[in-house]
Amino acid sequence: MLGILTKSLRTGTLTEAGPFGGQASFGFPVMDFTRCVACDACTRACPTGAIRAEAVTPVLAHVLTHVSLSYAACIQCRACVTACPEQAISVSPDIEVAAYSRDQLARTASFDVNPVTGRGTYRQVELAPGLSLADAAAQLKARILGRLGRSLHVRQVDAGSCNGCELEIAATANPYYDLERFGIHFVASPRHADALLVTGPVTRNMEVALRKTYEATPEPRVVVAVGACGCSGGLFGEGTYAAIGGVDRVLPVDVYIPGCPPRPQAILNGLLVAMGVREARVNR
Repeated sequence: MLGILTKSLRTGTLTEAGPFGGQASFGFPVMDFTRCVACDACTRACPTGAIRAEAVTPVLAHVLTHVSLSYAACIQCRACVTACPEQAISVSPDIEVAAYSRDQLARTASFDVNPVTGRGTYRQVELAPGLSLADAAAQLKARILGRLGRSLHVRQVDAGSCNGCELEIAATANPYYDLERFGIHFVASPRHADALLVTGPVTRNMEVALRKTYEATPEPRVVVAVGACGCSGGLFGEGTYAAIGGVDRVLPVDVYIPGCPPRPQAILNGLLVAMGVREARVNR
């Protein structure tokens, strides 16, 4: 016992006091649309279709084209950063990227593309459809207000992942990140859970099990999709012979945590978003 106490005193406190203040070792690409020329180099390089360019309609002698970057499908491979000839794409260290819908994970801009040269001129950033972040946060908060309090009991469901996300989820419970200090606890049964933390592209063999787990979780249940596969199907895509795709193809998803895999800090942030804790801090 004396040896254990001595070692503990020498080691000191390992838990990170502010897990959201640091920078991730790798992050999501950020596109500077003002430098982009809509040349399609990044869209051809992206293995998951996270970056898309779509011709919308002819405008006089030019073609109106939309270029979008979605974190839902991004696997953070940086192929787009390397491929961009204009150096319009960089990498952000931001880890607080959780959102309430797929649309909120995407950013789209419109360009006038000259059909002769193939180069585009930036026009404007397009607004995402659906609810704004504030409205979606208010809607979720109203549904769980007074029910979850300051704690969140989580049942993690692997719906067909490669276990990369599971490794990061497990790291949130270690002494360094210590998710229990935020009132978050993992439970073995969905009947004891407030939230389902779902990973993977939802394989067809797991669809029934996932639905039954959801039905066994008492209201007001919250569903959190984790990782690129959980958010959009990732590398596996959607509607294949083996996988259905993102979790929202099977269950109503309340919070999306993108990444391949997302860092422990990003997972913690997403769970706190699900609790409404982050919004409460921001609004103080």
